[in-house]
Amino acid sequence: MGKSDLVSEIVELERQANRLIRQYPFDAWMEINLTIPQLKSLFFIAKQRGTNSRNLAAALGVTPPNMTGVVDRLVERGLVSRKENPEDRRAHILQVTEKGEAIITNLRDRRRSNILEILGGMNREELSCLARGLASLVKAAQTDKEES
Repeated sequence: MGKSDLVSEIVELERQANRLIRQYPFDAWMEINLTIPQLKSLFFIAKQRGTNSRNLAAALGVTPPNMTGVVDRLVERGLVSRKENPEDRRAHILQVTEKGEAIITNLRDRRRSNILEILGGMNREELSCLARGLASLVKAAQTDKEES
């Protein structure tokens, strides 16, 4: 099998693995009563460790006025705080609250738990091969990022 065939097979296997992992119970996701824009906003704000509505809107590909309602609901639910920016009183700094962080942590923990369950069904040799392959993938991704 040639390199391009191997790459295609790996891409397809990765897609299948992700699809199957996502099929694990959605209970953690179903417990969250957030819209997709609210959830995306929550994750973006958490990743940025604080941002403003303009950056959030740009990340989601919408205009800042379109973000007002989304942010208002996140603030109302206690998932995001909105504080005045001391450098620009017209702008606000958005930050995820402890309650918002708890939701994100719960989702990540559930995914980790699902993956641990799947890995628990593999034998030592399979795990060793997978670990070597993933380590190589991480190294290649880091190299590619550094070159970009």
